[in-house]
Amino acid sequence: MSDDIGGLIATINDSPDPSHGDLTPSVHALVKLGLPALPLVLPLLESEDKWTRLRAQRVMEGATRAWVRARTPERPMTRKADYAWLELWQANGNYDWEAAVEARTAAIERWREWLRTNATP
Repeated sequence: MSDDIGGLIATINDSPDPSHGDLTPSVHALVKLGLPALPLVLPLLESEDKWTRLRAQRVMEGATRAWVRARTPERPMTRKADYAWLELWQANGNYDWEAAVEARTAAIERWREWLRTNATP
């Protein structure tokens, strides 16, 4: 699986959606792979290239949202899973691809630690 992830990482900036430049086929595929892909996505969050950082952030958001939804029992017409995900995002540094390097680095370290305990099958 890591070869598949490596190929997707290498092409994360290829063929952006014309209507949503932050989304590419590789972004979608990495999100579908879920948490196991995220340790290899983390270094992209440190990229010099703003598009790479943004797309890596979209992968982090999508994969962690799916993880939270799978673990948050929810009644129809409620947003419990959305609020739970927002809490998780904020607890792990509220990563923002446009933030200062120091803020991004701190958030990446928090995510790295979180993944050590949560990304194992």
